This record gives sequence, structure tokens and C-alpha cells, in this order.
Amino acid sequence: MTPARAAAPADAPGFRPARQSRLYQDVAGQLREAILGGQYRPGDRLPTEPELMTTFGVSRAVARQATMNLEHEGLVEVQVGSGGGAFVAEPAADAVHQALENHLRHSGVTVTDYLAAKRALEPALASAVLTGAGPGDLHRLRRNVEASFTAHRDGAPDTELLRLSLAFHEIIATATGNPVLEALFTALVRMGGQVPAFNSASARHDWPQLFEEHRQQVAALADRDADRLTALLLAHLRSVDAIYTH
Repeated sequence: MTPARAAAPADAPGFRPARQSRLYQDVAGQLREAILGGQYRPGDRLPTEPELMTTFGVSRAVARQATMNLEHEGLVEVQVGSGGGAFVAEPAADAVHQALENHLRHSGVTVTDYLAAKRALEPALASAVLTGAGPGDLHRLRRNVEASFTAHRDGAPDTELLRLSLAFHEIIATATGNPVLEALFTALVRMGGQVPAFNSASARHDWPQLFEEHRQQVAALADRDADRLTALLLAHLRSVDAIYTH
């Protein structure tokens, strides 16, 4: 974490007294906007609880709950002890991925929903990864493919083979170089390891075939062949779909 700077004045972002029925949500919302709007930067200390109480006209319990909400969202880190307090956290993609994954899983996403979304988004992914991927990304993808074949040959359990398969797709998402696409696709990929049907059907995977499809995708990416990569990504989804529909 970056060294803490001096606390900004409690009234610097132009806060107003809280007026919402759930006061802590109002306080958290105003602080969130101040953080996301750049009025507080990573490492800045937020106003103390007494300052929040005075600024927003709320109780200590409300001020504390507002800070806890921001901490749960990954926007704030709370430190205890002398010199402690609530500090603006460094941006962390994992918090975004987890929040989106939680939302999708809580919504009761099915395998059908999951694969339909992937089919709709895969052409955009192919275009983005062709633009953003560099030599380092290709190296990571090739290493993953090699590790996948080796793990299967050595008799690794299905859970490990699924982890390697999902890791391949997460590398693809990261290689787009687009933080919005990366967040969306990474959340989808990680959720692939959580949808119950994916785990229960893992024994029906033809792992060598799926890993060979990964290898072909890497080759198309290395050749910068957009049409072939798109076709391979969609064909791969058909392979996965067949596992759960037959």
C-alpha cells in the first residue's frame, strides 16, 4: 500500500448531511463517489468516525457501517492501532471479478445461460485479444496447454484439469488489454468453476480434445488470424455444450 498522505479536510468533497432512510447507505454512497471521482486517491485517509458524524449528521454506528460497506466493496482498507483509520485502497480487479461472479451466481445462472452469453461475446473476445495480446501472453497460453496435457497424462483429477482449462480462458481474457472486457470475461470464466453442472459433468469431458482445441486457438492467435480464432472459439463452446446436453 502506498504511504498514507495527510487526511483531506472532512468537507473537501462537498458532502451534505445524510438524508436517506438507511443513512449508512447515503454516507457510503457519497464517500464512494468522492473516491471514484478522484477526490480521494489510493493511500488517502478518509475522515475519522467523529468527522463523519459531524459532516453527515449521523451516529457513530452509521459512520462505522458506511466505512464497513466501502471495505466490503474493496474501496477502503481499515487499519487499527495508532495511526490507523480507513484508507482508500489501491484498485483491485479481483474485487470487481468477485462482485460480478457473486451477482451472477446469486441470480441462479444455468449452464444454458452461461454458454449462451459466451457464444454472444466470443467474437468480441477474439477481436480484442488479437489487438491486445503480446509475446508474453502467447508464452503463458502455450505453457498452460503444455501443463494441461502433462497433467492429464499423469492422471491428475478432473478438478485439476478443470482448473487448468479455466486458467487458459482467464489468460485469454487478460490478454485483451481492455479492463472492461477483462473484468467481464474473467468473472464468466471463474463462474465456470462454480456452476454446479460444470463440476458434476467434469468426468464426461474429453480432456485431450478440449486441450487440443486450446492449442489450435493459440496457433490462430499467433498467426493473427481473426476468422480462424473466432471459429475455433465458437467450436470450442460447441464441444463444451455437448458435454452438458447429451
